[in-house]
Amino acid sequence: MQWRRHVTGLAFSLVFVVSYFTNKVGTTILLLVSGKLGWVEINRITRSAALSWLPGSLLFVGNIYAGSRALSRLDIPFFFTLQNCSHPFSYVIFKVIRREVSALTACCKLIRSVMCFTLLLLIVFIGSK
Repeated sequence: MQWRRHVTGLAFSLVFVVSYFTNKVGTTILLLVSGKLGWVEINRITRSAALSWLPGSLLFVGNIYAGSRALSRLDIPFFFTLQNCSHPFSYVIFKVIRREVSALTACCKLIRSVMCFTLLLLIVFIGSK
């Protein structure tokens, strides 16, 4: 009965490898055909241009990875509290940038949002213990 485990693992690996190559080949053919038909424009990029984009790309990928690792370690109520409290901050920043509200009013709203955020954090931490 040991062979069943090996056959199952081999079948999964074979299906994974075949689907991986099918996806890569299919995408490549689709992109080349779309380029020949004029649906997409494919331009060459110089090495110096690619190298100039490399640090930003690495920082972007690192930021996504670090954020996902940090979010995976948060409790669900704490995550929802952070998510819901981000809206007042973005609203105040948007209003300040567009100069629709005076700076004093924006600061008052920001302070009120921080106080609400702190209160919610206290409620979450007290409720989780």
